[in-house]
Amino acid sequence: MHPKSTANLLKELLQVKQLDNYFEANDQELLHTSLPQELNKLLTQQPLSKGEIAVKSGLSRVYVYQIFSGQRIPSRDSLLRICFALSLEPEAISKLLKHTGYPVLYPRDRRDSVILFAASRHKTLLELEEMLDMQKLPGIQK
Repeated sequence: MHPKSTANLLKELLQVKQLDNYFEANDQELLHTSLPQELNKLLTQQPLSKGEIAVKSGLSRVYVYQIFSGQRIPSRDSLLRICFALSLEPEAISKLLKHTGYPVLYPRDRRDSVILFAASRHKTLLELEEMLDMQKLPGIQK
């Protein structure tokens, strides 16, 4: 079974008479985990520690630990830094962005296009920064 598009989910939500019916019919389509849960799940699939992610992302160790524990919500750029430290694919990055409520990477946006391109080619954060600089676009802020 293929996942429903966000547009289809919205259409169903706006047409349903009872909210519970929507939730029951679409339970598998909805997000059920928090950002810290998703990050920690991804971390178990990596040979990295949180401290190493802090170093690779250029973020402070304390801040990274607070993000992973749910004490702090990262900015969109800080989350992108963590995504590149984890060498995530564009789909995984989009899923994490959805967990924070930030916009997913949008290919019509020049900066997001560079980020998508870099992530799909497993570029490092430094390589991404160089690509953004070459395009005269803002870097990934801390």
